[in-house]
Amino acid sequence: MSSDPVAPEEWLSRYIIQSNHFRKTDKTVKPDAFIPHPHEDLSVTRHLDLDQDAIWSIGENVAHRRNKQLYGRAVNQASSYLEQKLKVLPAPDLPGNPNHANVTGWPPDKEAQKIVALEIAAKSEYMPRIG
Repeated sequence: MSSDPVAPEEWLSRYIIQSNHFRKTDKTVKPDAFIPHPHEDLSVTRHLDLDQDAIWSIGENVAHRRNKQLYGRAVNQASSYLEQKLKVLPAPDLPGNPNHANVTGWPPDKEAQKIVALEIAAKSEYMPRIG
């Protein structure tokens, strides 16, 4: 169930709906994709019991609700966040995404968030949306 605690080895996706959140040249994720500012939490999707089509479908839904394009997703394990003293908390109440989770515990200022985001981005794999 997606309300179970998030394990460090669990895989997560951060949907990329802004073209300036990844590098087109080498297909890597920029740290800005992981900065929650001005929000307190960062939204991610757990891969629990989902196949690739379902993970992409949720991303399309996220992009549609925000009237944006889904460019891809940043994939990493929960440990990437936990190692930065952040928490990954299940938040399955988001419409259309029962595997939604929030990354919480961010430093309050954007510059400190960027330092944390640099570490997370370095451990992420960018998967472009194809098709």
